[in-house]
Amino acid sequence: MAEVHSSSPEKLPLKIFREAVESLLEDCSPEELRTLLRALAARVRPSERLSFLQSLRTPFSPADLLRQHELLEDIAELAQALPAKSKAWDEDGVDEDLVNPYAEFVEPVTALFVRAQEASERGLYDLARAAYSDLFALLHYEDAGGRGLRPEHLPDVDLPEARARYLRASYLTTPPEYRAPVLLEELRLMRSLLPEGPRPLVQEWLDISSEPLPDRDGFLREWVALLRSHEDPDAEAWLREAIGLSEGASGLRALAFSEPGRHPRAFLDLLAALEREGSPHEVLSTAREALAVLPAGLALRAAIADVLASAAERLGQSDTLREAHWEAFVSRPTLSRLLTLREPQASEPERAQVMRRAARHLEDVLQQPRGPSGSMVRLSGEDDLETPVRVDRRLLAQAWLLAHDWESAHQLSASESAIGWTYGDNPQGLVVPLFLVLLSGQPLGALPRNVARSWQWGLDAGVQAGQWSSGDARHDEALRERLAHAYAEALPAFTLDAPERERMLEWCLEVARKRASSIVSRQYRRSYDKAAVLLAACAEVLWLRGEEARGNVLLAGFREGFRRHRAFQAELDAAVRPR
Repeated sequence: MAEVHSSSPEKLPLKIFREAVESLLEDCSPEELRTLLRALAARVRPSERLSFLQSLRTPFSPADLLRQHELLEDIAELAQALPAKSKAWDEDGVDEDLVNPYAEFVEPVTALFVRAQEASERGLYDLARAAYSDLFALLHYEDAGGRGLRPEHLPDVDLPEARARYLRASYLTTPPEYRAPVLLEELRLMRSLLPEGPRPLVQEWLDISSEPLPDRDGFLREWVALLRSHEDPDAEAWLREAIGLSEGASGLRALAFSEPGRHPRAFLDLLAALEREGSPHEVLSTAREALAVLPAGLALRAAIADVLASAAERLGQSDTLREAHWEAFVSRPTLSRLLTLREPQASEPERAQVMRRAARHLEDVLQQPRGPSGSMVRLSGEDDLETPVRVDRRLLAQAWLLAHDWESAHQLSASESAIGWTYGDNPQGLVVPLFLVLLSGQPLGALPRNVARSWQWGLDAGVQAGQWSSGDARHDEALRERLAHAYAEALPAFTLDAPERERMLEWCLEVARKRASSIVSRQYRRSYDKAAVLLAACAEVLWLRGEEARGNVLLAGFREGFRRHRAFQAELDAAVRPR
């Protein structure tokens, strides 16, 4: 029996699923099929046994066909029930605390989507098209209070798959001469149904069936001609897809290089096509050509550079790999790309050198007028590859610190506020904790408790450098681990003479006093622990230096100055309590 392997939890396209099933069935003997069916039956839950038996019936029974043709009537009946429900609420009132006032319609609407899918499976394309159209209209319904049944209310409905079935049915039921304009209108309608999701693509309705699409080549020619006359991002994406489907890599190359400023993403599609062909040399040369013609400062250049880096790594071209990493960083300077510049270097002096180069570049960027950050705007609606990233002073501080230039990091941070470390681009939240680590003279694995805790918060602040939030916890954690490793390598290389240490210490103490005083006097209760830990970390550094009295005086001054702030006093007690 053939085997199907999957290394990804992503949904398997229906076409691939069906082909895999057919392959498995071809390899099975009648007895093996009986064994397989019995095994499937044994897995059925008691509540689903009747449905399982019904699914084994002949799919084209007259009763089933009659039930399908009643589908439109059932949808129409439910469509009338929605405004009737809304009218009843207007008269009797609705519970405003309900998350989904239309929850009672979820189950019947889900069942109707299942029946529409059955119509599609059985080749009843006129019925499927009309049913899906009416069902999608239900999801656009909105009452006077702005409420309605929304896609997110239907967890058991695979809406992208339903969308693909609808579009294929629309294709098959539309005369060939009208298909291109009709499908463009339908695609735009489907785009509005799931505006936050991936845009619908022709490939979706190709994959939804194992049957070939009739007149595929003729449609694609007319489709390309129509899309060339439209300028919006959706039409441009559909044009690139159509050319890829009809003309392959050669067509994408012609599109990309004929108008690189108009179709920059065609380069990514071209490179993806070449990668599928398995030619890293051609990928590498094409990526170089793309970077040569794309405008400087275009954020998308970073994605092209990533492809160049991948090809260079496979081919063992280390110089090209370094060039690609630098281009990616310059085009979209993020913390992740900063660390990628650093990591391949063979020694800490070499790593520091590339960090100095990066810091100087970031200084130049910060002197330029700022545009919207990547977390505020998305240009294409497809992803963030074309969106300029936010370069902030925390990212610059990272570069200077990893370049072992503590003085530049200090100058960058010195004039900043002692509060507001969590949000914005204040670099003190990273620089001060790192300085305390340096001043402690202890390895990272043996830091005093509060210095260690302060440093962990500094790493958390550092991960946000250059962006407000990735929104991906696993990404942030992996980035944090990379950042911690970078500092573990860099810290032993820091050298400070006695006057430098004294100046660094005095500044840290000054910032700590200002920060703690501001937090407590303004009663920022949620930050009392941060103020207490920072003061205790400074005291720990003083104690390690043999200045025990000075450390005690620092803490005593805040105990006395804010003796009425019991919550703060409790946090301070917790910070210095022996463990």
